[in-house]
Amino acid sequence: MDKTQNEIQFETPTYPELGNVYKGDYYEGLPFEKYIDFKQPIPQHTPEKPVFDIRDFGAVAQEGRLNTEAFQAAADACRRAGGGTILVREGIFLMGTVYLYDNTTLHIAPGAAIAATRENARMDRAFLRAEGASGLVITGGGKVCGNGEYYVYEPKLKPRMEPLPYSHLAPRGTIDLELPETALRYNYRRRIRFSEDKYLEGIGPTSRPDYMVWFNGCRNVRIENVIFEDAMNWTLNLFCCDDVLVKDFVINNNRHVANTDGIDVTGSSHVELDHCFVSTADDGIVLKNPQETGRDMEDIYIHNCHVITVMNAFKIGTETKYNISNVLVENCCFFMPDIYPGSTSGISIESADGSRISDITVRNITMDRVLCPLFLCLNMRNQYKSGYTPDGSGRYWGGMIEDVTIENINATGVEVPSLIFGFEARNEEGKNIRKAVKNIKVKLFKAVYCDNEEMLDIPHPIEEYLYQYPENNTFGDVDACGIWARHVDGLELEQVEIIPRSCNTRDKIRLYDVK
Repeated sequence: MDKTQNEIQFETPTYPELGNVYKGDYYEGLPFEKYIDFKQPIPQHTPEKPVFDIRDFGAVAQEGRLNTEAFQAAADACRRAGGGTILVREGIFLMGTVYLYDNTTLHIAPGAAIAATRENARMDRAFLRAEGASGLVITGGGKVCGNGEYYVYEPKLKPRMEPLPYSHLAPRGTIDLELPETALRYNYRRRIRFSEDKYLEGIGPTSRPDYMVWFNGCRNVRIENVIFEDAMNWTLNLFCCDDVLVKDFVINNNRHVANTDGIDVTGSSHVELDHCFVSTADDGIVLKNPQETGRDMEDIYIHNCHVITVMNAFKIGTETKYNISNVLVENCCFFMPDIYPGSTSGISIESADGSRISDITVRNITMDRVLCPLFLCLNMRNQYKSGYTPDGSGRYWGGMIEDVTIENINATGVEVPSLIFGFEARNEEGKNIRKAVKNIKVKLFKAVYCDNEEMLDIPHPIEEYLYQYPENNTFGDVDACGIWARHVDGLELEQVEIIPRSCNTRDKIRLYDVK
């Protein structure tokens, strides 16, 4: 039987040799004061709006002391009352997995935090969870902290604070262990802290929860005026939720802890993200719709957000079985201010597992030191192994990307070209199957290259990108420096300006099988 709350005074970290932080892991210039109101009033207890202070249930802000039972007792009391506020104030409270219920406001006051224990055995898939709940609010100006560095191994290289002398993409198919030291992919992958044995050293995987905060099947959710920090895996997963507002919200993660997506909108609909600042290692704001959701998703509005990430700032995919539609992203800034190389991509729209992605608009976006401004990829990775049909109609052959508008994009510090493509493949009878992306508009698009040197190895021919995990820096070099497109039905390029590096030898735009 587990020890009780009072018997547990100090925990033993699962991986005590880990947890180091290096210059460049965190963005030191994050403007918290522009997003967070540190003077938000503490809620007062009334019979109509009861407040449950976790300290009244035995919580103590003491280093090493676990407060899981105290927090959960406050949450249970809140549920029995039909709803109310769980109050966290005056200290950092360490705990394992805790749950929220209907009509609950979690108010974490400025200077206070709930922090995840470093012992994965005390975690149940996520640190903070809610399932099937309605009327949830997280607010207050304080923090939810994941202690992410303790769940992953040390990186092979420390954060790079100086520019690379070359822009170099390794040839397609180069595995991570064989990447040359000049490659962009080498220079960010070697700095990532993985939980897996990526270097075949016989150390085995670490254990960590899937998410820091996980809302599963919830409705009427508001996350506002709060900081999520140092996630150990996906930071915020909104899974099959409806009617969600995330506003005045900061994610401040270690930018080298693997898989720390910022905000994952997973199979959820009617979601608005407004005035968020995301600094993280993996995809910043990402829409996914994997097999587990069992439903389509629609009506996503993302605006006034700033994103710093090593990977993709805004992404649709990669897990994409069910459909995604009616998405608007506008008035955002994607940038990498201090570490090298820059963000992998700014706008990444991917259908790899059969999803139909449609009615997508991304406009009024500034980017700086985002290596690839636009990556639009339809392929047939088909990780869910849907059934084969010889005529190309089934999900085996991938999904669809159509009716996409990319407008008013201003990107500086670019290093690799933008890619827009579908694919051609052959069925078992040798018949050609063509899957094009459709009705793609790129308007008022400006890309200014970083004026460094480049190392090119353009293959002839450029093979189809059929089964790979879609990521622009694994595609390899192409024979255009600005926009390269293939297998597109209905491509409009209007007022596109490409300013290449001074050593450039490639055409600005190349189109293949484009109608």
